[in-house]
Amino acid sequence: MIKQFDVVVFGATGFTGALVARHLITEPESALGSLNAVKWALAARSATKLTALKEELMVKLPEVDNKLIAAIPTLLADSSDMVSLLNMIKQTKVVLSLVGPYTLYGELLVKLCAENGIHYCDLTGEVLWVREMIHKYQDVAAKSGAIIVNSCGVDSAPSDFVAYALAARIRKLYGKEVKIGRVDFLITDSKGSVSGGTFASVLQMVEGKTSKDLSETCNPFVLTDEKTIKQKKAQGLVDANSVDIRVRFDKTAGSWTSLFLGQLMNQAVVHRSNYLLNDLYGKRFVYCERFALGGVFTQALITAVSVVLTGMLYFKWTRKLIQKLAPAPGEGPSEELMVSGCFIVEANGYTEDGELAAKLKAIGKGDPGYYMTIRMITECAFCLAKKDLRDGSDDTNDTPSVTGGFFTPAFAFGHKLSSRMHTKGFMTFDLKDVAVKHLKEKNTKKELATAF
Repeated sequence: MIKQFDVVVFGATGFTGALVARHLITEPESALGSLNAVKWALAARSATKLTALKEELMVKLPEVDNKLIAAIPTLLADSSDMVSLLNMIKQTKVVLSLVGPYTLYGELLVKLCAENGIHYCDLTGEVLWVREMIHKYQDVAAKSGAIIVNSCGVDSAPSDFVAYALAARIRKLYGKEVKIGRVDFLITDSKGSVSGGTFASVLQMVEGKTSKDLSETCNPFVLTDEKTIKQKKAQGLVDANSVDIRVRFDKTAGSWTSLFLGQLMNQAVVHRSNYLLNDLYGKRFVYCERFALGGVFTQALITAVSVVLTGMLYFKWTRKLIQKLAPAPGEGPSEELMVSGCFIVEANGYTEDGELAAKLKAIGKGDPGYYMTIRMITECAFCLAKKDLRDGSDDTNDTPSVTGGFFTPAFAFGHKLSSRMHTKGFMTFDLKDVAVKHLKEKNTKKELATAF
């Protein structure tokens, strides 16, 4: 069946949705009036708000013909109304969903996409919700051919494709029998802010959850299966991958580091990628994320603030206080803050023998939670619409192909997503090899190929 649209943006009238709409209008691959451009539409539950969004876009994009903006196709759909959702998804190849918290509003759409073979991507960091969706609809999506890709923003796409790139690089250098033992993902600079919608999603992640639920959220293998979780726990890998609250010195980076709470979400996605890729990274793979900003006192302050904020999430009255002080849903940072933001990562990949084998520096332009995130998820949607998927060549062709099911950004797109981000200048990557003497001597004739 021929679809009218390549991509439908669901939740277009929210803060993030409006940013995605602006990006689609000006991005050459989807620009209004361009030949062979990606065909897209905006969807929300309110016709009035969709009209207001178009008026806002006309003001903020004066260089674009108002008639083109006025002609942007719109669809009405409500996250709780099956008929309207079916009408929306049957007109498109891909749904880009921005309607969160996904725990409250996301399941029906995921269910319908899985049943009808419609590809889907979102920005969720709600790990337990993702696990529930996998358990309920994985077999359904596999049967229909729907490719469901969660966590396509700064949580957790950069973490996912950095780990994938380092593992692929080491395999290409030294042979597929060489596994990556550990990746340290160090955030050396980050400037950005958080919207009301993001605060609402974080609060929803803990609302009504039991201590058992919260404990499972912290398990790095929560998005695998029960057998894998038991095996990893018995091998000590659950503890090895746990968030370390200590301030400690990283010798490779030459800097003090502290805990990064985003590791709880990101590591679950990274380990699911390794699980889906049949332990491509290694059976004893360890993944760690840390802040590496400033000196020891800065790291101590980051740790103290992180611990206090985490503690506040556990109690209802403190969650209400956070909700009262946080921006309201629909509110977000100013244009100036979003443009001036940044996200810089230095990641180190070690072999199973503990030897440093590859280093990767990633530089993202703009506020990571908005400027970068909307570009990441848009590129994910383009990849799905154009079937620009991981083809296995990066993995020496011994991993499962991308058919239907619930996947991570790295599993679904391989290097395709990071290459797109790099080529368009949204996030640049610098990958460097570090000689591992005993491995290099054994594999001196292997071709050295770049990961990007």
